[in-house]
Amino acid sequence: MRLVVLLALGLFACRSDRGPSSQQTAAPAHAEAGPAGAPSTLPGAPASAQDPWAVAPKPASADDPPDLAARHKLAEAACPSVTGPYFFEIKKNGKTSWILGTRHLGVPLTKFPAPVQDAIAAAKLAVFEVAPDDDADMPEEKVVLPDVLGPALWKHYQELVGADTAQALESSAPAVAMLAMMAMYEDIGATLDTEIQHKVIAAHVPTRGLETSAFQDKLLNKILDLRMLKASIEQTKDRKELASESHDDLAQYCAGTDDTAGMDDDMRKDLLAAHYTEAELAKIDEEMVYARNADWIPKLEKLFTTDHVFIAVGADHLIGDRGVVALLKKRGYTVTRITK
Repeated sequence: MRLVVLLALGLFACRSDRGPSSQQTAAPAHAEAGPAGAPSTLPGAPASAQDPWAVAPKPASADDPPDLAARHKLAEAACPSVTGPYFFEIKKNGKTSWILGTRHLGVPLTKFPAPVQDAIAAAKLAVFEVAPDDDADMPEEKVVLPDVLGPALWKHYQELVGADTAQALESSAPAVAMLAMMAMYEDIGATLDTEIQHKVIAAHVPTRGLETSAFQDKLLNKILDLRMLKASIEQTKDRKELASESHDDLAQYCAGTDDTAGMDDDMRKDLLAAHYTEAELAKIDEEMVYARNADWIPKLEKLFTTDHVFIAVGADHLIGDRGVVALLKKRGYTVTRITK
């Protein structure tokens, strides 16, 4: 999997949409309000009359990133349904629980087979990477991107994300700028973890978190620093590459065919070309995946003393010999993958 991209997007997605109140819909970015109390149409005017305070939306341009409808269409093509979910039944001492490996963006719950839906409905406790009510955010250390990137990289960043998006991000944290680029072809309207959270909260199922929001924010800003942003811009040829990576990774997730945890070969090659060392890449893998897996195991074992626990964490945490599934098996749990 695209380790850094997907896990970072996942942390960001969990940051930006938590709890039932987060379902409110924001106005389009181009919409501007008129004077306070101004009517949307003039009293007595025909329906076709123009609002004198309205600002006409800017015509679409080839420079614009894909809109939400286009992203949704791309996600539908890459993943009509989830045929190979990273979904496991966990048994020990007469108690049964379940763990689902999620892709934090791009795939809704409705695409999963019935056993996943049934397990959520049967849950007596729901566990996520971060508890739904943990919405603390660390302050971001913003930089002026044109200054710190330099003319050439800033120009290429504008080419990748579009001039308007780049302008909106001129003063921002490197992590935010990188995520905006990597999420360009992701269906950001489909946030699986948040959808599950809404479902269990509506059913009055208690929830827990395996780590804190502050921990994730600190990790996000540490890994996605200015050096990583520069490397990502340098090694990304064009938007076609961004679209292809999002498509392929989503398709692999829905088919359940990726069984290698950590950084994939393409990303490793790109970062090595940007002068990261093998030791540095191994450290990123350790901090983003393996150390967190190990930290979660004793917490999960305590939670499994309750029957019918449903856990949802990023799929990359479940696979491989240092994944959560393998670690639970070593502790005597019977773990069975369920795909149908």
